[in-house]
Amino acid sequence: MPPSLCGDRTFGTLNVSVRLAFLSIYLASGFAALLYQVVWQRMLAIFSGADLYATTMIVAAFMAGMGIGSLLGGSLADRLSPRGQIAMFALTEFVIGAFGLISKWWYYDVLYVRHAYLANSPIILAAVLSVSLLIPTCCMGMSFPLISKALTPAIEMAGRRIGSLYSINTLGAGFG
Repeated sequence: MPPSLCGDRTFGTLNVSVRLAFLSIYLASGFAALLYQVVWQRMLAIFSGADLYATTMIVAAFMAGMGIGSLLGGSLADRLSPRGQIAMFALTEFVIGAFGLISKWWYYDVLYVRHAYLANSPIILAAVLSVSLLIPTCCMGMSFPLISKALTPAIEMAGRRIGSLYSINTLGAGFG
């Protein structure tokens, strides 16, 4: 295969146990992502209300952040080496976890307790919800293109590898 199609990709030759480790990590990532979505949505409902409008804004902000992250992750994955892609994937997962640790403080103590008045305006509420979910959801969206590119050394493997990653992540989300 010409180098232009597969490049110098060392992660494609990983043994089965290492690939299974990455799949297990991505299963856990899917589990955590859906768990975070449910928890954050319930925490933000305290601040924004639990009506259809507020719930729609939260879900829209979540999906927009993941979409933006996916675009950024794809662009970044094309510029990084396989080791860099794995390192960036690890960083995105770390940032998501760190945000998960501070999310109770941010969503309840800061937004609800100190700044509840921000929920009085639908425009300000939409902006606050979008901005408050942007970092973790962008990182969630970045993770798939980064890990996909790192574990797919050749275009011939793309369908099977990316399909496996997507299905294992979806399975983890289902468990979440």
